[in-house]
Amino acid sequence: MRRWLTIFTLTGLALLPGNPAFAQSSKNQDDEERPRQKNYSLGVGAGLVDAINTETYLMAALRIRVNRHSDDEEYDRGGGIRGYLEPELGYWKSSSKTLKGEDLLVGINLIGVVPFGKVDSFYGAGAGVHFLDAALVNSDPRQKGNDSKLGLNAQFGVDIYLTESLSAFGAGRFDLVQGDSQRTQSKVYLGLRARF
Repeated sequence: MRRWLTIFTLTGLALLPGNPAFAQSSKNQDDEERPRQKNYSLGVGAGLVDAINTETYLMAALRIRVNRHSDDEEYDRGGGIRGYLEPELGYWKSSSKTLKGEDLLVGINLIGVVPFGKVDSFYGAGAGVHFLDAALVNSDPRQKGNDSKLGLNAQFGVDIYLTESLSAFGAGRFDLVQGDSQRTQSKVYLGLRARF
């Protein structure tokens, strides 16, 4: 899992040095390269989470733009950081034969998106509630019942536009879960984001 996280991080960093070239292009070329931003988007994805073992992670998130300027088309098409509130759902289930359980995350993030033509990078942080089986919280298969724990996260990723309203994205994140014996969940995932 750590190897994939390292590969994803290095890939994301490799995209950043090319960004000044977009900033230096002419206004007309910028208008053609930079898709018009929508105020909402829905992303769904799947990947891996390193918690008890490496497990399959599923997620869905709705982004709601908070710094909209609908009457200013140049602002919508231009640069600058765009801010989003992002309610999210995440889910994974332990595949261990000895330690069964699942984790359902309901949270909200604050996301900053930096546009670079047809590639956007994003960074964010958030909080949420993890609804976990008690066996996972204590790493004890004898524990029964459910528990809810507060979690905080930090994340980063890139969106690559396939069309004006659809992009493929990749993200990496770290979730710190209160009282969980594993404490940190490392996640990497890929998905599609539809804008409307």
